[in-house]
Amino acid sequence: MDIFERYPTTLEATNSMIEKLIVNLETEGTITGYTFSSMVSEMATLSDPVRKASAELYAKIQGIYFKKLMEDGYSKELASNIALMITASIEGAMMLCLAETSAKPLKVISQLLPNKLKEF
Repeated sequence: MDIFERYPTTLEATNSMIEKLIVNLETEGTITGYTFSSMVSEMATLSDPVRKASAELYAKIQGIYFKKLMEDGYSKELASNIALMITASIEGAMMLCLAETSAKPLKVISQLLPNKLKEF
């Protein structure tokens, strides 16, 4: 995700990414290219190699958040925990967007995330 290299903070990069997801959903009716949640949920039950590959990809996504959070000055443990929270929140919101055919879940995450990051 080169977007995380273009922005100085995790919050700015994450908000930019969420905005792109919202625009794609509202203009194209899809969020493909940014998530594999729906694919994983469909295929993970079919194959252990798919499940393992998915786990590795989620770990990579968390690693991107983790690296940026460390640059923002968070401790290693907190950066790891927040990275997991961001990954789960955004991936879950994307699944809800697809199910509801609405960008509202991502918009809510985008509104709440800045305050959550400030709390840490």
